[in-house]
Amino acid sequence: MTKIIAEVGINHNGSLSIAKKLIDNAKSAGVDIVKFQTFVPEEVVIANLKLAPYQKKNLPLNKQQSMLNMISKYFLNFQDQKKLFNYCKKKKIQFLSSPFDKQSAEFLLKELKLKVIKIPSGEITNYPLLKYISKFNVKIILSTGMSRLDEIKNAINILKKGRKIKLKNICILHCHTDYPTKLSDCNLNSINFIRRHLNVKVGLSDHTNCNNAAFLAVAMGVEYIEKHITLNKNMKGPDHKASLETKDLIDLVRMVNKAKQILGTFHKEPTKNELKNIIFARKSIVASRPIKKGEMFSEENMTTKRPLLGKPASDWKEYIGKKAKKNFKNDEFIK
Repeated sequence: MTKIIAEVGINHNGSLSIAKKLIDNAKSAGVDIVKFQTFVPEEVVIANLKLAPYQKKNLPLNKQQSMLNMISKYFLNFQDQKKLFNYCKKKKIQFLSSPFDKQSAEFLLKELKLKVIKIPSGEITNYPLLKYISKFNVKIILSTGMSRLDEIKNAINILKKGRKIKLKNICILHCHTDYPTKLSDCNLNSINFIRRHLNVKVGLSDHTNCNNAAFLAVAMGVEYIEKHITLNKNMKGPDHKASLETKDLIDLVRMVNKAKQILGTFHKEPTKNELKNIIFARKSIVASRPIKKGEMFSEENMTTKRPLLGKPASDWKEYIGKKAKKNFKNDEFIK
């Protein structure tokens, strides 16, 4: 059933204490997994790259700073990430992270020995990173924002080439890379499109500022719902505006749990509450008029009526043409 990933990302603003508080909030909300981003700033971006449009929009001050300068402020080093990994262990919530460079992938896979790796949308065409990850026997969650089907296929093929990662252990997250995402841009039908064309598990990385898309995705049978979380939407940083505060995260968990309850199982059988109603809703075979002993049962002297206390109406054929072994009154159950 659907699991929820609470994406901290860089919403800790470079603070270990904020990161731990976000872990606490995710745990208390009932989230399954809490996710971070692991990167070495100088390995991710060139020195003079300007901010992306959404980053400028969500960073009212210092719009002229470089992306390198910005991500360096919202950065936790490997030592801090290891502390968060251990803190998650203590809190009994799964730690997950996305590597944005080979050095970070090596840290997550060799140092922390993670069994699941999240590959972010921007790295779906990063051949050297994908090739490195392919050498490890891990489960993959792959976000697909900004990508086409052929790019997703190519990424999967690279990951499988190392002969360690099986297709059954890859989950593809449909994603729209804009913060926040407009509901009109969600295109949730891509979930079934990806499932049908790639024969993989699917999920949703949701950047809308509400829970509507997540609710619908649960009904579509996704493995994961990923949502960014924050302590406060008004905090400085590029992702806070498209993130859930704690009260909204709690609502999301409740909504997903309610959706899972409504969806039920992949079987079709009556529930306990239905069973007590069967005798009142289904019909028995009864005499439609008095029937004498030795008389042949037929459509002229039998009918079906509630309740189901005699032979069920489904046994109708078994009685047609047979002789009555006794007299039957009108409305008497045929047995």
